[in-house]
Amino acid sequence: LKAGARESVNGAGHGPGPGSYLGDIELALRRIAGHAERAGKVIKSVHDFVRRRDSEREAVQPQQLLDAIMPLVLLQARKLGVRDETKLERALAEVLCDRTMVEQVLLNLARNAMQAMDQAGVKESSLVIEVRRAPGPSVAGKGWIEFSVADVGPGIAEDVKVQPFTPFFTTKTEGMGLGLSLCRTVVEQHGGFLGFEPRQPAGTIFRFTLPVNSPSPPASQALSEPASQAPSEPSSQAPSDAGATTIST
Repeated sequence: LKAGARESVNGAGHGPGPGSYLGDIELALRRIAGHAERAGKVIKSVHDFVRRRDSEREAVQPQQLLDAIMPLVLLQARKLGVRDETKLERALAEVLCDRTMVEQVLLNLARNAMQAMDQAGVKESSLVIEVRRAPGPSVAGKGWIEFSVADVGPGIAEDVKVQPFTPFFTTKTEGMGLGLSLCRTVVEQHGGFLGFEPRQPAGTIFRFTLPVNSPSPPASQALSEPASQAPSEPSSQAPSDAGATTIST
């Protein structure tokens, strides 16, 4: 954006037309370039801040993360007429995370889902937040927990599916377009993966993974086994409701 604005500024003074008109265009383009530069500095600062918070990680029960955000989620759900449901698989291990940042990820995804349904005029809005063990084999005895937020909104249009995590991209009438970009940064800094997929018959599911809190293996074992890696992407396999606690409001 900044580069394009500067290129336009450089070319504005060479076109035909009244000098005052070109001067107004040049001033506007310089302001755009300035705003773009400041915006770039803002997002870089925020991403750097996220990356510096490694020392804030702690072992947290997934239930605690849900308990922290649900009062705010329920408040907005009641305001917008959204039916809320949470599903929590029983006996889940603790996750190792910066709980403040992960709570913000969950809250952002839930709010985005409710706003998408509200803006689309969905008559029977439904939000499902689910936590379960991530399918697939563990590595070096370490597993992953998968969090998902699902709605019954209009879904993500084909022409914007590659852009939701792009900084400053947004389909909202208001907003800076930083939410999903920062959510992905937070999740990736934990070694996890954040992605989305269509929900059938309608809507979207956002999923992300966090590592299970595991004690460090003995030195001899650590040398002989590969490090754990997050699944390349959250599984789209539909989970069974067996062994899960479901709460609807």
